[in-house]
Amino acid sequence: MNLKLAFCSRNSQPSVTFPITVAAVCLGLLGVASARGSVAYGSINNFDTVNDSSQVCHGFEIELDDLHASDITYTYDYNHYGTPKITEIVTNLLGVWHTNVLVRYAAVYTNNAGWSAYTAIPTNAIPPTQGHAFTNPALNFGGEHFGVGYRNPPTKVYYHWLLDPGTHALALGPQVNVSTPAFAYNPPLAGAPAQVVAVIPAPVLPIPPSPPDIVYEFSDATWVKVITTTSRTNSAVALRELVTPDTHNPGAKDWRNGEPDEVETEWQLLQTDNFSSDYNPTNGVGGKNGMLAGAGKNLTNSDDVVTCRYEYYAYVGPYADLDTHEALAQSVAPNGFNGTGAYSNTVVVGKFLAAQMSAMAAAPPIGLIDHLPDAEVGVSYPTRGVVIARDTNFTATCSGLPEGMRFEPASGWVYETPVKSGVFIVTVSVAAGNRPVRTKNYPLIVAPAGVVLPPHSSVDTSPFPAGAGVTTGDGVYTNGTPAIVSATAFAGYGFLNWTENDRIVGTASSYFFTNIINQSLVANFGPELMLRPAAAPTMVLTWPTNFSGYVLQQSIELRANSWVAALNPITTVGANYQAVIQNTNGTRFYRLMHP
Repeated sequence: MNLKLAFCSRNSQPSVTFPITVAAVCLGLLGVASARGSVAYGSINNFDTVNDSSQVCHGFEIELDDLHASDITYTYDYNHYGTPKITEIVTNLLGVWHTNVLVRYAAVYTNNAGWSAYTAIPTNAIPPTQGHAFTNPALNFGGEHFGVGYRNPPTKVYYHWLLDPGTHALALGPQVNVSTPAFAYNPPLAGAPAQVVAVIPAPVLPIPPSPPDIVYEFSDATWVKVITTTSRTNSAVALRELVTPDTHNPGAKDWRNGEPDEVETEWQLLQTDNFSSDYNPTNGVGGKNGMLAGAGKNLTNSDDVVTCRYEYYAYVGPYADLDTHEALAQSVAPNGFNGTGAYSNTVVVGKFLAAQMSAMAAAPPIGLIDHLPDAEVGVSYPTRGVVIARDTNFTATCSGLPEGMRFEPASGWVYETPVKSGVFIVTVSVAAGNRPVRTKNYPLIVAPAGVVLPPHSSVDTSPFPAGAGVTTGDGVYTNGTPAIVSATAFAGYGFLNWTENDRIVGTASSYFFTNIINQSLVANFGPELMLRPAAAPTMVLTWPTNFSGYVLQQSIELRANSWVAALNPITTVGANYQAVIQNTNGTRFYRLMHP
């Protein structure tokens, strides 16, 4: 018998699961009482935002008050601006010291090339359904996608575009009228299931300029159009998946996490009453429209996930003249444009501003951040938490840090001051309980003191599953330059493809591309049939047991429709499956196929 082995890749790409961001937010800060409420862990927030500044922008800044740099968990790093710079600042306000954190996405200016990146002025109104395109750095039509998570609750969150005032030093532009949801987790009690409640506060906005001798009572107003949440599911959702659905790619992962959506609230006015009895000077929430609490969501299982989407629109209705600046239109007609009652013929809903997409998991898996921000020789590195966990019940190791920097295994923090410039591949591994070890490479660039680096992006690679092969090509690449990554399979495995965020980008083991954004590439491997000699008239086929769902098939002529399931009994021997083949039935071909 002539025995032929044909390795065949999966029909669908392998599933690569990324962990949920661990952030901590406390609903008590919003003034909402809960008899059994507690800190909610595992929330992550990403948002589409339209450039409504009327100017070309060159970055975006998120200010989180009363936090430390070590409180920042994941950031969304796949837009025009890449990995943001995280800065911790200390201020004294009326005798009270505050430690705030700035998460700044910024372009780089050089005399020869100008700004390295920009966000265009929209040429027309952008509908919320086009938000998915904000995640594609190859497009630039007036919006971006940003995101940040945190371990502890900030007292306030501000969003600002960054503009060039003509000096080529970025300055704060208009504040973006979007707010970040908070989640309260109510644990099970007396037979009642655990429950999650999401709350949207009004955007923290300054009181508008007022006429002489008059102080406005109300901030500007914003509409939040729809709160939609998915059904509860224990399917993990990653930060990069919290995006607007792509109508041209319905199979792509998005904020719905594969579940049907449910409409909770059609329209709500968000506006802070600064003179109300329940006004909170810490976070600015006050008045009947100071926040919007969603309906409680029961969690049937401890690992359930709840995802939400909030769409923000400009309020263009009338305000009280020379008085309080209170929004007079308090509700929206069914047509989605006009008000109701006295304002039924008045347009009160303006352009789409932003969409916030959030997820909450009561028991998120342990994780690792996506990227390390750049460092500079002689400059203290803001403490960056690499390991994301709700407690310290993990074991972490780190190698490859530049001289002068340190890793704290108990907390998973990277910090201190580098003394040598260059590109360093920092490898971090973390294990918790009986869960698989997670390992990630972090290309870290350390600039010489005072040197402004050209626009660049990092590329890191990893094999899936771990132990199936090795990958090379990790590093930092100047934007627009060629890059190459390579994968080599170990015995018993075959290379399938390269994926980036679960999207197949290459099918050759050596993948060439021009780098313009951060990329985390996964080399996917599958089981490969191996032939082991056996006593005549038999032979033995073996393949690794750490793959499930593969079927051994056979064919006598290699036509596409000639493959059928092999009927040979399959047994497990050590770390391999094996099938005994009789060497008496003529020429046959064998392959492994994943349905």
